[in-house]
Amino acid sequence: MAFPKYFDKLPNIDYALSINKAGKKSSVSIKDYFHLLRLREDIFKEDTLYYSYSIQNGERPEQVSYKEYGDEQYYWVVLQVNDVVDYYNEWPLSDYELQKFITKKYGSDENAYAVHHYETVDTVDSKGILVLQGGLIVGAEYTYSYPSEPGSTVFFVSRPVAVTNYEYEKRLNDDKREIVLIQKKYIYKFQDEYTDYVNSLNNLRSDLNIADYYK
Repeated sequence: MAFPKYFDKLPNIDYALSINKAGKKSSVSIKDYFHLLRLREDIFKEDTLYYSYSIQNGERPEQVSYKEYGDEQYYWVVLQVNDVVDYYNEWPLSDYELQKFITKKYGSDENAYAVHHYETVDTVDSKGILVLQGGLIVGAEYTYSYPSEPGSTVFFVSRPVAVTNYEYEKRLNDDKREIVLIQKKYIYKFQDEYTDYVNSLNNLRSDLNIADYYK
């Protein structure tokens, strides 16, 4: 990923790692990413500022940034607008990465396609009225009986379907593909306001005292 220059403006934290008997501290200077902004909910709901975007297979934030804004450095906006803090767990995996992840998590390809759970399916009566919502997790033996139409003495039965571990994980991954992006005409204003914000922040220091040496 490109490293946008605006990160240079974030304040530093002098993070204490250890302290010796003489009270001398060992520390490292890191950027204070705790000051990353979140958009106000009332602004987020203004759909004129945003548009929906579906992340393609294997597409990374900087690629989305380049395709939509003409510059990969705005990948941080892509992540921030969607409240993605942990890229490795909150950004969708590619199909190849997902298959590897599932096999590793469940132990084998065979286990990957074992049943994860059972769930209901959308069920409607003869009038087209929804009588049972799909996607509800139930037991394998669950059944739902319903009249073919209101007042009828004829009953039908709806049974659940099996969802494999692979299907379950794929759904979770696919949900992460649906994001929103700021309209291109607002991207520079967003960056300017963020820059003004981080310029107002001060450097910080984390502390250790001699008692920490003996813990």
